[in-house]
Amino acid sequence: MRDDIGWARPSAALAAAAAAMPPLATVAPLGILPLLLLGATTALALGGYRDLPRLRGLRPLLLLLVSIAALGLVSALWSIAPGHSVASVLRLIGVSVAGLCLCAVALGLEPPERERVRRAFLYGVLLALLLLGIAALLRRLGFPGDEGPIAEWLRGYTRFNRASTTLALAIWPALYGFLALGERLRGTLLLAAAAAVLTQLVDQTAVLAIALGLAVWPLGWRFPRLTAAAMAAVLVALVALLPLAPLGTAEVVHIHATVPAIKPSGLHRLTIWHFVSERIAERPWLGWGLDASRAIPGGSDRVNDPAMPWLSAMGAVWLPLHPHSAALQWRVELGWPGALLLTLLACWLLASASAAGTAARRATALALMGSGLVVAMLSYGFWQEWWESSLWLIAAAFLAAPRAVQAGPR
Repeated sequence: MRDDIGWARPSAALAAAAAAMPPLATVAPLGILPLLLLGATTALALGGYRDLPRLRGLRPLLLLLVSIAALGLVSALWSIAPGHSVASVLRLIGVSVAGLCLCAVALGLEPPERERVRRAFLYGVLLALLLLGIAALLRRLGFPGDEGPIAEWLRGYTRFNRASTTLALAIWPALYGFLALGERLRGTLLLAAAAAVLTQLVDQTAVLAIALGLAVWPLGWRFPRLTAAAMAAVLVALVALLPLAPLGTAEVVHIHATVPAIKPSGLHRLTIWHFVSERIAERPWLGWGLDASRAIPGGSDRVNDPAMPWLSAMGAVWLPLHPHSAALQWRVELGWPGALLLTLLACWLLASASAAGTAARRATALALMGSGLVVAMLSYGFWQEWWESSLWLIAAAFLAAPRAVQAGPR
């Protein structure tokens, strides 16, 4: 056992990265990638390389990641953006290696080090909550108006969407840290505070993510394997059937008339999915190349359909950079082989979550997976480095959480 938990330890690097990630997502989310790389490099330099053999227990994950990277490299042979596909695969490999290193360190922590990381991550989550809460309050009060740099920052749609979705995932390891110590009241208050803040921001995906996590959590506690199997079945159905969904112009207009509360951005997403589904039908087996969505012909054309004037008014294009759905992105870029590998990866993670030790640990792991899948299926390009880095850091924080649970739910 490591008796000395001074700062010259791998756990110190992991604790620092865990503390910095949530507030960094609020003020500069693109900085999460450098944070992951710095954290992993520092942890290895401080002796974390000794924990790398612990990754042997993650052989299925390693095999799937290698297979996905290999397929991505091969896809450059037929990709419509071959150079970009190769660069994206190389970045994917770098992020995955860094994430695996931090996860190995997390698996090797002794109880005092786990408490250090737990506290560091909790402080980071609380700081992110405070920053987002202040931003939400200022927006509600109408401060500071419509002009000026502060107004521009508070209006930052992408900035706060990234922060809120990251928080919707990060809250689960922080919650489990309380449950592992038997502090259910504090955990409940933390979860309630996060939900209250997220509902005041503009990102509906984050609200859906935490809502699904809350629905999954009690089911995962009582029926972990059944819950994981149900989630896996829904994922398989999405990957297989979403490209067949009727989302043409007539259907989108009908949805708009039936549910006028849907924002134009939501309707835009439906038209994106329709466009992507048509491209999937053109190359169903091999796809267009990893991360080549941004280069698909016609994707950058404006939506000028007179039946959807609200999209024309906002200058919407048919495919802005990525499909805003992991299920469709897997299919359109890597065809059936890539969709199969990535679905297997998600299903392996679900199976692992359903067998993750104590009931509280299993339930929280499944809630985290549920929240993550919501975000993956509705937002962000799947290969975006800041997003991948966030997932690795959150996974490492969860693996580093204390193991013992002293109390169960009522």
